[in-house]
Amino acid sequence: MAGDLEESLAVPSGFELSLHEVIYETRQDNSDVARFRYVMPIIGQEGITFDDVEPDFLYLCEVHARRALEKAETSVDQIIISLADRETEFGAVSHVATQFFEAYRIENGSCIWEGF
Repeated sequence: MAGDLEESLAVPSGFELSLHEVIYETRQDNSDVARFRYVMPIIGQEGITFDDVEPDFLYLCEVHARRALEKAETSVDQIIISLADRETEFGAVSHVATQFFEAYRIENGSCIWEGF
């Protein structure tokens, strides 16, 4: 699946990004989650805020993550999209990385935002 997403990733902000990894997990409540973790180096630069990349989250969910899951015939209860200015180890605290997250549930074939 990752190979399919490593093609040129055009997003509404116009900033460059790449797929770092996809992580699947089943939570204690038995809900399934797919985490699509992207690297967008520009977000670590001065002046770039969450508002500058906010439209990219829904786009990445709809156009990349949801379609990749459909192609892989995999379903999940939630998709979490993360953008970081560098690759980070999942679950490890980094005091130097800039990271933004959004969560979506899939409903009627669309990504529906679920605020944290």
